[in-house]
Amino acid sequence: MRSQKLLVIGFLLGGAWLLNTSAQASTYHRGTPKALRGCWYSGKKSYLEYWANHTGMNQLQYSPTYGGYLKADPYGLTYVKYKYLGYHTYRITGWTYSTSQDFREIAPTSERYTYNVRLLSSQQLYLCDRQTTYTKYQVTPSWIVE
Repeated sequence: MRSQKLLVIGFLLGGAWLLNTSAQASTYHRGTPKALRGCWYSGKKSYLEYWANHTGMNQLQYSPTYGGYLKADPYGLTYVKYKYLGYHTYRITGWTYSTSQDFREIAPTSERYTYNVRLLSSQQLYLCDRQTTYTKYQVTPSWIVE
């Protein structure tokens, strides 16, 4: 009788341990989230671009010659991974690259950088560390010269 009680208690504890799924539900995934991919603009000041495996951003520069704003070469993150934090918020991490280096390489001066971004809607995102809202357009805005 005593061994049956111990056996039942063992099964209950084992079952409770198996049902406790405290594994990390939000692990890091390779690349960038599909919902973020594309080019996002903060007015006529700066842009933020997400590709499959890297990101880029820089200030927009007005060109009187072309009569519009040019997208300067981006700097950003390469070998990007993301974690979904909930409430349309993502944590993006990767290795930094500058405008003077190839984004496919991790330079000796590269550092690991992590930031959070929240998707407010399909057309707006909020870059948490810069406290800036970016807008995505269906077509490239007319004030951008490509």
